[in-house]
Amino acid sequence: MALVTRCPNCASVFRVTPQHLQMQEGNVRCGHCSQIFNSFTDLATIQELGTDKSLQGSSEIEGTKKDIQNDTPKSTATEKPAKKELISETSDVANAEQEAYTFDAKQSPRPSRLWGLISIFLLVILSGQVIYLYRAELSVFAPDIRPYLEQYCEILNCKLPLSQQAEFLSIESSDMQMGATQQPEATQLTAIVRNQATSSQALPALELTLTDIQNRALASRIFTPGEYLEENSHLSKVIGPNNEISITLKIDSGDLNAAGYRLLLLYP
Repeated sequence: MALVTRCPNCASVFRVTPQHLQMQEGNVRCGHCSQIFNSFTDLATIQELGTDKSLQGSSEIEGTKKDIQNDTPKSTATEKPAKKELISETSDVANAEQEAYTFDAKQSPRPSRLWGLISIFLLVILSGQVIYLYRAELSVFAPDIRPYLEQYCEILNCKLPLSQQAEFLSIESSDMQMGATQQPEATQLTAIVRNQATSSQALPALELTLTDIQNRALASRIFTPGEYLEENSHLSKVIGPNNEISITLKIDSGDLNAAGYRLLLLYP
């Protein structure tokens, strides 16, 4: 038994199969006016559409055609055009399935705005974590943003360490005087350290090595900033960009009889 459905827009009748009704929830496209509609709305059989006994002996296509033409007399000249106009081909039904699916997909709401807001929120959190982990490196490579990083650390209660790049520090001059004070074993070392970086740096440690007349090491010691700042209270704990500081050290050389020295800058 053939199943037919009627287009609500142009009243054209289409033959459908149970397989077509199961696909796309019954949504089809009219092959005459291209209107998309649900075939279940006006689904019937050819016998239900027929109103005359002559329909029972007619073919499925003719009975459908005769119902649409309101029982007009058959004409050989008009039978084939009517059949083509009123009866949908199998390809039309297949196209209707694809078009109905596209139509339904466009009508279904998509939470694109919500996903966009969630993506922006996650991106902000990820950026904050990257800044927190690499805040020291960022302050070195981009010294102009250090004030903003300091404000960032004030909010998160974190510390922003100073740059420690020994390759940008240099000893402009140094001098060591034996017995500079009333004590013969006392030695005074004076050094001028320059910061050639474009950002402030932490004070370095000083490694002092006393040598003999043949430049062999007699004794060596590392002085931390906390140690030499006691004798240089005028110094701050940082060296400004393109700035220099003067450091003075008083050491007890004892009876080493040092003839020379080596001075290095380092960060422990």
